[in-house]
Amino acid sequence: MVSIAALALFGWLAFTLVMVGLQVKGASDRIALDQREVQVAESAARVDRYRDSVDAQIARVEQRQQILDALVDRYFENVEVDPEAEAETAASDESSEAIPEAAGLAALENRQLAFARALRVAVDRRTVETAAQIRRFGIDPNALANQGMGGPLIPASVRSHVDDELAELEVSLNRLAVMELSLRSIPSATPTSRVSLSSPFGLRRDPFGGGRAMHNGLDFRGAHGQGILATGDGRVVFAGRKGGYGNCIEIDHGSGVVTRYAHLSGIDVRLGQQVDRGQRIGRMGSTGRSTATHLHYEVRINGRAVNPRPFLEANRNVLENESAG
Repeated sequence: MVSIAALALFGWLAFTLVMVGLQVKGASDRIALDQREVQVAESAARVDRYRDSVDAQIARVEQRQQILDALVDRYFENVEVDPEAEAETAASDESSEAIPEAAGLAALENRQLAFARALRVAVDRRTVETAAQIRRFGIDPNALANQGMGGPLIPASVRSHVDDELAELEVSLNRLAVMELSLRSIPSATPTSRVSLSSPFGLRRDPFGGGRAMHNGLDFRGAHGQGILATGDGRVVFAGRKGGYGNCIEIDHGSGVVTRYAHLSGIDVRLGQQVDRGQRIGRMGSTGRSTATHLHYEVRINGRAVNPRPFLEANRNVLENESAG
């Protein structure tokens, strides 16, 4: 009986140990399964975040492309991108590694970066050319472009190296725009529609006394009432009677450059008015110290009269109908 009882107890202990072992293994399997489910869920969440990141990148890239297209349409017809420079910009990001579809997006972004750099080089080259044209008139392009600047300092923030390159491109484009506006303000247009030179700049015989006298401008003959045009963008700083000049208009073009239009029969602008290059400002006449109907035209830099001819000759054929006298 004792042996039977011992055998039964041993069997029960063995059965109990097996059941406990099975329960432990089951619990371990359930824990492992739960862990795998958590990992899968986390992986899915990461993929979703990456896909959201790709969507955000696509939006940014499309916005950049619109900006680049607009800049090219506005300033340039064609900009060539160096393939080697484009290759140097290649770089991987987290989303392109996690999601294969993002690799094409990263490549497009790199191409845009290379294109922005190439466009900036073209912009800087054009700015240099514009500055050289301004220097031909004896005017400092930096002084002309930097006048009237100011305002509170608001630092710009950028999110990536591509945005940084676009920001630098915008700075270059703004400088080019200012430089080209400055060039436009230089008085190099014709002061009247029909140009016929009757007296040059420099020493001449005074038409009244006959002695030698300095002539500080150019005289253009024409018909009474013929339209007089602003030779550059600027602001009217004088409009009225001025001694021997008769009816006279003076326009300030900035950077110390002023043009004077004299002997007018009529004035069509007012003091302080902003005028555009080629805008009609008055009518030809013979007021003041004048022998006949004509326009006396002067260019003054920092108060000193200079020969207007180099300014006018910047436009081809401006004086092709001139006649010396």
